[in-house]
Amino acid sequence: MQAVKIRPVVSVIILTWNSERYIEKCVNSIYNSVGDERDSIEIIVVDNGSSDSTSKILERLKSNNVNFKYILLDKNFGTTFPRNLAIKRSKGDFILVLDSDTEIRGRSIDTLLETLNDKDYANVGIVGPRLLYTDGLVQYSCKKLPNITVKIFKFIGNKYLRNIAEEWELYDSRIYSLDFHEIIEVDYCISACWLVRRKALDEVGLFDGKIFYSPEDIDLCVRMWLKGWKVVYNPNAIVIHYTQRLSRRNFRIALSLAKGLFYYFRKYGYWFKREKLYKKFKNYSGK
Repeated sequence: MQAVKIRPVVSVIILTWNSERYIEKCVNSIYNSVGDERDSIEIIVVDNGSSDSTSKILERLKSNNVNFKYILLDKNFGTTFPRNLAIKRSKGDFILVLDSDTEIRGRSIDTLLETLNDKDYANVGIVGPRLLYTDGLVQYSCKKLPNITVKIFKFIGNKYLRNIAEEWELYDSRIYSLDFHEIIEVDYCISACWLVRRKALDEVGLFDGKIFYSPEDIDLCVRMWLKGWKVVYNPNAIVIHYTQRLSRRNFRIALSLAKGLFYYFRKYGYWFKREKLYKKFKNYSGK
């Protein structure tokens, strides 16, 4: 008798680029998180033309795991095209967008899934977890919309200017405390880890292909808000983030980041006053 194939509930989308140090730990943490419910997920990895042993690791992972697929690209296509490619091939009602340099802790996938399945959060399109650095410190992964001044101050790198920029873009410090456990609405969460409702994504659209590397996450969160879908932060789900900081190591990516930011500000018609965009958001509390 032929086994019945179970449609996955969650499609995990991961990008790799010279990720030999991280990808196996990342994938294993996903399987550990879901335990005996592996049939409830599928994993699709898209490799951006890695020159290290990433492809060999992916082949080994495929041979050892069900519902695991990978796509090898011949060069680095950034973040939006590969993610969109994988999303189009995915089947789950929910999409877990995940960076390769992350590790899921405990049953955090279930925690995120429970959020989107809760009737009180029926209008939430994206939920992001608490991200922790490897030393246990909380990463500032949920923020207010940026403006051009914030980005310039952070780019300059002066400690005083960076502190000002963080004051403008961060929420109250208690939100980034390990003692904070409330689910709150936020302007955006960084896409190192998101759980996205497919229904919302179908309405809003995929990642903007005109953005190569960043800020594709801010852009998609903005489009969620513009369509009436909320973005929330759930610190009860925990993910370790190794943060490869590719933009600091690769001039091409740093340049594409600058281009992406210019495109973003021009697209939404604001440079300094984000309140101009807030007025267009639906169901937005403005906290």
